[in-house]
Amino acid sequence: MLTRIITAVILIAAVLVWLFVAPYDFFTIGALFIYMVGAYEMGPLLGYKSRLPFIMVACAAATLAFFFMPPALYISEGIPKACQYLIASGLIVWFGSIPLLLKFPKSVSWHKNHLLNTILALLMLLPFLEGLLVLRASSYGSDQHEGSRLVLCVMALVWCADSGAYFAGRFFGKHKMLPNVSPKKTMEGLFGGLVTAVIGMLVFLKLGYFGQYGDNYVAVIGAGILAIVMSVIGDLVESMFKRLSNIKDSGRIFPGHGGMLDRIDSQLAAIPVFITFVYLLSGALF
Repeated sequence: MLTRIITAVILIAAVLVWLFVAPYDFFTIGALFIYMVGAYEMGPLLGYKSRLPFIMVACAAATLAFFFMPPALYISEGIPKACQYLIASGLIVWFGSIPLLLKFPKSVSWHKNHLLNTILALLMLLPFLEGLLVLRASSYGSDQHEGSRLVLCVMALVWCADSGAYFAGRFFGKHKMLPNVSPKKTMEGLFGGLVTAVIGMLVFLKLGYFGQYGDNYVAVIGAGILAIVMSVIGDLVESMFKRLSNIKDSGRIFPGHGGMLDRIDSQLAAIPVFITFVYLLSGALF
């Protein structure tokens, strides 16, 4: 327990420094670090015997994305349409995984296809990476911390949902959500997490932490609710991959907390879903 607490305190401090102290270029390096550690841990979940193949694929994908869409231009010239579409491509895996979760473990033959697994993993990681950079670049020229608050808000929605789900599930949980994938998750926990996160979102909106995104309440609230719900899917998808690969924790980088993917699985879904639906509901995607 002490190890978990110490690790959590260090992680919180590191995230706050990364968000509010590091300039955009160093933030980008930090986002790339998260992305590459996630790629390192992803290999075994995909069924690869070596971690190297997917690391190389993930590195090549990020390199191509940065070559054609340099993150520095997000500040000076705005977010290119290609980047918006790349982030939106993440929804393919998060919405497309719902049937896989519902059929698990009766239909798992798809996991034997390394090409399919690789595409799914890239659609999990790359839109998340670009989503972080897009959020952080928000109004950077006029307020370097607006994007910091925005990233923190979206992440905090997931944290609120996790906390609310934990307590609601512990005290009221009776109806299992998907016991074959995650035995401890309940429908009562899902509802409790959603209510807690929505309350948190309304507080963040009142404080103005959503920045320019908060100018459109309908878009932010709609996107926020969808992001909260899909963050649960992100958690379940990682659990499904771990069960398919007979792996308990994705890694050991965080003592007492498992691996990077164990910490960001919900964020992998929440961030692309939030950004995409803000764009959709505000009419900025097309």
